[in-house]
Amino acid sequence: MAGADDEAARHRRVRKPYQGNHEACLVPLGLEAYRERPLYVLVAQWCLRQEGWVNRNQIAAAFGISARSATFQLTYLARKKAQIASVLRKVRRGTAMMESSEIRVLWVHPEAGVRKTKTTVTETMPLKRVQKHRVGNADEAMRAQWRDIWRGLHKERKT
Repeated sequence: MAGADDEAARHRRVRKPYQGNHEACLVPLGLEAYRERPLYVLVAQWCLRQEGWVNRNQIAAAFGISARSATFQLTYLARKKAQIASVLRKVRRGTAMMESSEIRVLWVHPEAGVRKTKTTVTETMPLKRVQKHRVGNADEAMRAQWRDIWRGLHKERKT
């Protein structure tokens, strides 16, 4: 019975993506309030709660995503400077001269990942009238020449 409860709890923690080209992930315990926000906000909140340096393998394990996806999330966090204050560092691993990145999240904006309501185009700018019969910035004489050329081409095509 306990196994069934664990499976049901795990199923409730699975977050399905809105886009078909993204993979599903787990929502770590304590982050249920951010479930509807984008994945990068979930990752940022989780990193903030770790209160230390976090690498891609830790993110991948916590969210049940691939290490490659975790790397994308790490990079995305580092670039969202208006919404997330973070520090990124390079760390050498083992005897090999391989570097990996670690991030430390210092602050997450409370409205990070919240979509703003869209304003309609008519509210932001007046409609421009499309001029269908003019060619660029040409004067009247030039437009007359273009019309003659165009009509001549059409006549040749019809015959």
